[in-house]
Amino acid sequence: MRVHFSGEAFDYQTLRAMAYTSFGGAEIGEVLTTAERIGKRDTESWHQEWRRTAERVEGLAEEAAEAGRERTARGAYFRAHTYFRTAEFFLPADDSRRRPTYERSREAFRAAAERLDSPATRVEIPYEDTDLPGYLFVPADADGPRPTVVCLGGFDSVAEELYFLCAVPEALARGYAVLAFEGPGQGAPLREEGLTARPDWEHVVGPALDYAADLPSVDDARIGLVGVSFGGYYAPRAAAFDDRVAALVAFDHMHDLYRASEYEAPRLARAMRLAPDIVVNALASLGGRVSLESRWLLENSKWVFGVDSAAELQRTLPEYSLSGVAGRIDCPTLVLAGEDDHFVPLGLAAEFVDELTCPTTVRVFGTEEGAGEHCQVGNLTLASDVMYDWLDEALAA
Repeated sequence: MRVHFSGEAFDYQTLRAMAYTSFGGAEIGEVLTTAERIGKRDTESWHQEWRRTAERVEGLAEEAAEAGRERTARGAYFRAHTYFRTAEFFLPADDSRRRPTYERSREAFRAAAERLDSPATRVEIPYEDTDLPGYLFVPADADGPRPTVVCLGGFDSVAEELYFLCAVPEALARGYAVLAFEGPGQGAPLREEGLTARPDWEHVVGPALDYAADLPSVDDARIGLVGVSFGGYYAPRAAAFDDRVAALVAFDHMHDLYRASEYEAPRLARAMRLAPDIVVNALASLGGRVSLESRWLLENSKWVFGVDSAAELQRTLPEYSLSGVAGRIDCPTLVLAGEDDHFVPLGLAAEFVDELTCPTTVRVFGTEEGAGEHCQVGNLTLASDVMYDWLDEALAA
């Protein structure tokens, strides 16, 4: 699905921002007029123009808040969050503008979330020698423990974005409590503490489930775990080792990160595995000079995984595989996949499902549904309906 740009990276990120229109996180006109001002493959104008839109919409929010128009302020703050987050996206990890842009995105979201009919609660989940940040959302009419959805993101996620991507408004309307949080390699833990990714996410989700179990709004016997994007690896990995997960959603699947990276060119990948580090690094550098997609993927991967080179990254990615682990999952599992997913090949969904021994439902979204892209960002309404209809049944007991 092409929105505006010929380049895959810019176009998908534009679609991603536009998708949040479904739940109040963007407006189509604001997204498209911003995209029209951005130069082809020009990451500097990408940052400047998305920031320009974000600041304008943030101004609308502040004006409405000062006038006591709380609903208007809430909507504008939510949209400003999305636009600041998008402005940050292609900045290098060491760019001095990255942290302030991220913080403005986070603060805009919090200004909106505190204006919800049932204001979100900021949480801090004890984890090793620090705390993991997140948000608890509870229906306005909640009375006692509720079936609960725990949402976690992936490779480039922030917890605030999960409000839209995991369709929290739809979850609340159906009576769920929702806990969304960030772990190592994501959001604030990565940006503020330098916590990089780890493959054994059962040690990250476990503390979140401990925390959730003590909340009066959470029915700890009915917890559904939803992993978005690379969270489609993190969540199944956690469910394989923690029987407190009553239902699992891989949204999308991410069975094997290294296999996904080599899927389209397996012969080249085999050759790269045999090549000396100096060759691997040189080829990766060359690829980054000619391809925005390759450059962003390599640089963001080095930041997220805490590695210094393409060669080191090549040795790290195979650690993130569910092969030999997926068979341990014993709760009902929903696997979502997109026909046109350019990050996770559809064929890997079949490999993941083949390893599962639990009750499993697979939903492949097609091009004609407008939901064939990664995480179904072309049709989040359809994806969220499928997900929550399934959770309604899986957590009904």
